[in-house]
Amino acid sequence: MDATSLTPSYISIQRNSDAPLYTQIERDIEISIATNNLKPGDPIPGEVELANKYGVSRVTVRQAIKELVAAGLLYRIQGKGTFVLQPSIERVEPNITSFFYEMIESGRKPRAEVTFEVREANPEERHILRLEEHERVIIIKRLRFVDDEPLIYQVNTVREVLCPDLIFEDLTSQSFQYTLEIKYNLRLIELEENLSCMEPDKELALILGITPSVPLLVATRMLYGVGEKIIGMAKAHFRGDRYVYKVVRNMTSH
Repeated sequence: MDATSLTPSYISIQRNSDAPLYTQIERDIEISIATNNLKPGDPIPGEVELANKYGVSRVTVRQAIKELVAAGLLYRIQGKGTFVLQPSIERVEPNITSFFYEMIESGRKPRAEVTFEVREANPEERHILRLEEHERVIIIKRLRFVDDEPLIYQVNTVREVLCPDLIFEDLTSQSFQYTLEIKYNLRLIELEENLSCMEPDKELALILGITPSVPLLVATRMLYGVGEKIIGMAKAHFRGDRYVYKVVRNMTSH
């Protein structure tokens, strides 16, 4: 790949965001790597070109590249440039990579139908999310399509105080996780996931376009940020006839 062809542009730099500019650039390049726009061995543009593309200083670009090198995603060759490193560690489930970008990486076309609701948390939500009395939550309901086929019905519950303007975001064609990270500096560090199986009721069957005989894989997740801060929770219903949950474990590491 010609280094000048790289244009990470999933979202524009947000100068009013709490996330540092270098972190936003770091994540944009990281997404380009995750979605195979940049492959192992590909060069990335030089500092001057990246600074011009993003409208930032070379110092900011240099810090982003430094972080990516430290994270094992890029490597430098003196006098030649900076390149994408061949990954050496396989991801295991449960992972916290955005489903949106995983689908793009696999060559699929993800999109979603989204509705928002803002309200005071109910007693169960207050207990699970450890909320203050009368604290409000944002409920995001998404019917997620892959190649125009409904695959997942997902409900996210997040604390309104952490991302008060989330209801104004367009989550139909952009990553929920990436939006939290870039717009609100809420990077997911850890998740707790429980899996179960159920038969859909009439409402879920209608939403997903399936018959009640098709089983659903249900994934319930707790989402944690830096310092074990609870960001929210998520519940996803996957069509059992169209989704496979794969777990890879390295049995030689212990």
